[in-house]
Amino acid sequence: MIDSLGPSAASLTDAVPGGALGKEEFLELLVTQLRYQDPLNPSDPEDFAAQLAQFTSLEQLININDQLEGQAQTSAVLAQNINAGAALSVIGHSVLAVGDHVWVDDSGNASTTVGVGGSGGLATVHILKEDGTEIGSMELGRVGPGRNDLDLSEAMEGLDPGMYRYRVEVTDGTEPVEVEMYTVARIEGLRYTQTGPVLIADNLEIELANVIEVTGKEQEER
Repeated sequence: MIDSLGPSAASLTDAVPGGALGKEEFLELLVTQLRYQDPLNPSDPEDFAAQLAQFTSLEQLININDQLEGQAQTSAVLAQNINAGAALSVIGHSVLAVGDHVWVDDSGNASTTVGVGGSGGLATVHILKEDGTEIGSMELGRVGPGRNDLDLSEAMEGLDPGMYRYRVEVTDGTEPVEVEMYTVARIEGLRYTQTGPVLIADNLEIELANVIEVTGKEQEER
């Protein structure tokens, strides 16, 4: 009987690092073994069929994964372009964004907006420097649930025009009520970063994701 002169599937698999065959290695193995197999005792074709089916499935999965990665990259670029376009359209408009900054204009006027949870309660505003140092406070009386527009001019009386931070605390009896503070600002420009466009108002940078409302373009200069 003639012995097989070519390598078997098992021997070539063992020769490959990690015991894993790539598609090219498998095809070379298939051709080599068919060429040198004993015609009186041919190799079992079922092993080749099973291995070939595995490679076919793997190749299909790789192709699908490549397509999904390409679609994800396309979607990311599209999202970046949409965000950039949206950011450009906001320049010159006033926005309401999540934040804790408030401005005093040249006339001493200051206002902001807060969102109050529960059933509302008694509110107190604390005025802070940028570093968090408190420089004033005032009781604002009762505020209702939901969004409230607050006039802080009296609380900020005597302060130089410019940007400050604030904190509003609301209590219902003795229990604190959840408050979400907002920054109202007129957008003057934008800056592009690796994570997306950032809006600029005076020296304050506002992430586009924090903007919850865009209002009219006309606004008195601060």
